[in-house]
Amino acid sequence: MFQLRKNCFSLTIVILAFAAFGFIELKQSQSSTTIGRINFLLGKEGDVTIRRVNDTKWLAARFKMGVLKGDQIKTAAESRCEVKLNDGSIIRIGENSVFDFAESNLSKYARQVDASLKRGKIWANVTRSTGAANKFEVKSPTAVCAIRGTIYRMEADSTTRVAVYDGKVDVGPTNDLRQQLQQQTRPGAPVQVPGPTQVPGPFQVSLDQWVQLVQGYQLEVRSNGRYAKTQIDSLSESRSDWIQWNKERDRILR
Repeated sequence: MFQLRKNCFSLTIVILAFAAFGFIELKQSQSSTTIGRINFLLGKEGDVTIRRVNDTKWLAARFKMGVLKGDQIKTAAESRCEVKLNDGSIIRIGENSVFDFAESNLSKYARQVDASLKRGKIWANVTRSTGAANKFEVKSPTAVCAIRGTIYRMEADSTTRVAVYDGKVDVGPTNDLRQQLQQQTRPGAPVQVPGPTQVPGPFQVSLDQWVQLVQGYQLEVRSNGRYAKTQIDSLSESRSDWIQWNKERDRILR
């Protein structure tokens, strides 16, 4: 009888050891893929949802919920979501938006973020990276933004709008837009030749190369690749609840 109890006790210890080992492995796996956490939510329950990679279900987002590589976040009307990434960068997602952390990896020594704004608007406050490997790109249907240490906003619908408030952002065409522009200028296609003194106006130049935006400037890219670069209109922005709210959040989080 004593021997049976001893054997059962030993078996229990083995089972608990394996369970603990599995739990540790699971926690390590989860922490290795977590790229950030939800830091702020605005809206009713279920207004902000998150979909894990390779899953079809949209889950209600929760405060301090972990965000994983490949997650998509969707917001309804009058809702907002703030994600704080592991490197301290902040991504805020406005209402009626879909944002995808497609290929995102953040570690102490490297930052590789390849995200996309499917539709809607975001505000990004991106920290400066000290690692050797540093890539932080956000794309829309028509443009790609390469970011370093920057505060900027991006909107995507039928056009893409990018405005820079601190630092610099390089804006270039997506692969789809680049192919579209190349087809338009293929051999044999009619080409307009401007006069010797003609100066291109807004939306007369195609985004076939990278354009650098500095603080105080904004860029609008149309679906046909035509773009216009202008100074930010401070008066217009002062009337935007979205912009003023983001600036206030940035001040709070300093």
